[in-house]
Amino acid sequence: MSSNTTQSGWLAGVGTLLSLAACYGTLGLISVLGTLGIAIAVDNTLWAGAIVGFAGLAVIGLALGLMRHHKPWPILIGALGAAIVAYAMYVQYDRVVEIAGFVLLSLAAFWDWRVTSNRHH
Repeated sequence: MSSNTTQSGWLAGVGTLLSLAACYGTLGLISVLGTLGIAIAVDNTLWAGAIVGFAGLAVIGLALGLMRHHKPWPILIGALGAAIVAYAMYVQYDRVVEIAGFVLLSLAAFWDWRVTSNRHH
């Protein structure tokens, strides 16, 4: 397995983790700072853009996985998850919808990783 294949195999997982971190990590940081008496303003448009952008990066990683293993389900589930996250960010926010999108995106990244790692063993 080439170095590029190994590196691109992590893209879906890294994009998913960055999307989750941009969302919930930012909330956690704001909460901690608020507890310490420090208030910061977050541009919601940029925040949502980072979340959706990293979810898009995960989908790109899933597309690269599709080219490696030719199994369509991870990218289909991941694209649906990313679309649901984008819907929650830009159309109508609902925490349950947002979490459902992240669950699907995470499931797809894990599935892609499993299919890719099983293929090379």
